[in-house]
Amino acid sequence: MIENIVGGFSSILAVGPITGIIVGIIVGIIFGAIPGISCIMAIAIILPLTFYVDPIVGIPMLLAVYKAGIYGGSISAILINTPGAAAAFLTAQDGFSLTKAGKSGKALSMALYASVTGEMLSTLVLIFVAAPISLISIKAGPIERVFLLIFAFTVIGSLSSESIPRGLLSCVLGMLFALVGMSPITGASRFTFGFTELLGGFTFTPMLIGILVMPEVIKALRQRNTPHQNLTLTKSSNPADNRISWKEYRSVFGTIIKSSGIGTFIGSLPGLGSSPAAFLAYGEAKRSSPNPEEFGKGSIRGIAAAESANNAVCGASLIPMLTLSIPGDDVAALMMGAFLIQGITPGPTIFYEHTHVIYTIFAGYFITDFFLLFIARIGFKFWTKVASVPKYYIFPCVTIFAFAGSFTANQDINDVLVLIIFSVLGYGMRLVGLNPAAFIIGFILTPFFEANLDQAIAIVGGNYLLFFSNPFSWIFTALTVLSVYSSMRQRKKAAAMKESVLIKVTES
Repeated sequence: MIENIVGGFSSILAVGPITGIIVGIIVGIIFGAIPGISCIMAIAIILPLTFYVDPIVGIPMLLAVYKAGIYGGSISAILINTPGAAAAFLTAQDGFSLTKAGKSGKALSMALYASVTGEMLSTLVLIFVAAPISLISIKAGPIERVFLLIFAFTVIGSLSSESIPRGLLSCVLGMLFALVGMSPITGASRFTFGFTELLGGFTFTPMLIGILVMPEVIKALRQRNTPHQNLTLTKSSNPADNRISWKEYRSVFGTIIKSSGIGTFIGSLPGLGSSPAAFLAYGEAKRSSPNPEEFGKGSIRGIAAAESANNAVCGASLIPMLTLSIPGDDVAALMMGAFLIQGITPGPTIFYEHTHVIYTIFAGYFITDFFLLFIARIGFKFWTKVASVPKYYIFPCVTIFAFAGSFTANQDINDVLVLIIFSVLGYGMRLVGLNPAAFIIGFILTPFFEANLDQAIAIVGGNYLLFFSNPFSWIFTALTVLSVYSSMRQRKKAAAMKESVLIKVTES
């Protein structure tokens, strides 16, 4: 493994990969800092650009967008009290309090240092844990993978929505659209309704942009009369109020380590995401803090806990995707699509079939943290201006990139029509409470499920009891039932706990 890691660093330290990482960081921070724009939108828009570059350039660039975008969300949360995601809500509580006191630089610095530390620790776990897990999962045959994927569908569907039935329905809807086209097994056409253009199925990129990006543009268009919030900052005359000293960082380092561990663990579980990690880490930091009354009123420990846990999810979320072909969250689903576009199939064999590429990507994931620390630190003034850019300047550009990216994928005007259709579908899904992330994951995993199911049926022949002859089948069946049952119970508890945390933060 050490030789692979060293080889990965030697490959990533070249002009092309480093340039891609720098571009990805800048784009990620910009998209993350602007309220209403997320790193998911940035990844979806930049994804078509990776068609024309080597995987060791394109995929690290997307990962840099991901990491930088997660951090960028803290900028708007701290400066204008507008968290771009639920995970940044707690950052806004303490960060905006510091901003009102003229200490925005201290809040931004603490968020940056905690984010980078959490990401680096999570990346180390990814590098040293993913390969051993693949050694275990590679022993699973088609029958075991069928039950594993069924478990993945239920976990993603039940955990990725406020309503379990709606989450499962979103996942099933994605599976249905993945079946459109010619069957890879029998060659029969499915759900094409006589349109030969559908024989190849729906192109992934325009479908992805339509589901994830364009509904946000439509939403912004409907809210065009909402007044823009101008950003005005007051800075303290004391330079120490706008930076983090080594003593202050050392005082919260234990909190950062603990919160990073929570974020790494939560991120490695499919379907949970960064919000539970941030809330759990924040609650634990407040419980163990010598000054819990400061939380919500400008505590750098609160910022450190929320941001380190939030960003630690980044690396850990790739563990189930790379080892089991199960995207841990919506961003991991996009990254899985990027791997597939590059001809790299995530799963247990990826460490043997694409060893050099994977460890180069790991090295790029690690190098990204150092560039993020440098670029974000020297550009605080610029990112402050970015956070106040009106949306009516941004979304027209997003729309242009969305249509251009959809057409660029295959140089086919029909893909633009696919983009429009899925834009309407994606916006309709949001109106009725369906989850776009579960839809995307269902769409991506269905081909794997279909292929493994066909192989499993060929193995058992007509004796379907052989499906349950392996103990792994019973284990994953039990886990599937347990995941649905437990998520129904835990959802109520989590909602009650989240409400209690918010009340305590407000009161304090």
